[in-house]
Amino acid sequence: MVNKRNPLAKTAAVTVAAAVAGLVATLSLELLPPSPHGPPPELLLLLVRIQLFVTTFNLVMLLALLGLYISLYRDLPNKYTRSLILLSLALLLYAVTSNPLVHLLFGYRGPPTSGPFVFVPHAFVGFAIIVLFYQSQT
Repeated sequence: MVNKRNPLAKTAAVTVAAAVAGLVATLSLELLPPSPHGPPPELLLLLVRIQLFVTTFNLVMLLALLGLYISLYRDLPNKYTRSLILLSLALLLYAVTSNPLVHLLFGYRGPPTSGPFVFVPHAFVGFAIIVLFYQSQT
C-alpha cells in the first residue's frame, strides 16, 4: 500500500535526493571533450551543466514517481493506473535520452544541440501526450 502518512515529508526527501543526485552528476563530470580549436565557450559549458543537473533531477523524480504508480497499481489495478505507469515510463525515457551523460555514454561527443539526441527525447514526450490524450477520453 502507498505510504500516505506524510506525503509532504516523502516528497521533500525525494526532491532533496534528486537535487543531490543532479548536483553530484554535474560536479563530477567533464562534459565536453577538448577541441582542436581550443576550449569550449564558458557559456556552453554552463548550459550543458544546467541541462545535466535538470535531466538528472527529473530522472530521479520520475523513478520515484514510477515506483509510486507501480505500488498504486498493485492496490488498484485498472486502466487509469496502467496509463499513469506508461506515462511515467515515457517521461522517464525522455529524461534519460535528453541527459548529456547518456549522450557521452553512447559515444556521441558533438555539440549538445545536434545529432540523434535532439529529436529522440521529444518522441518519448509525444508518446506521453498520446497516452494522456487516450486516457482523457476513456
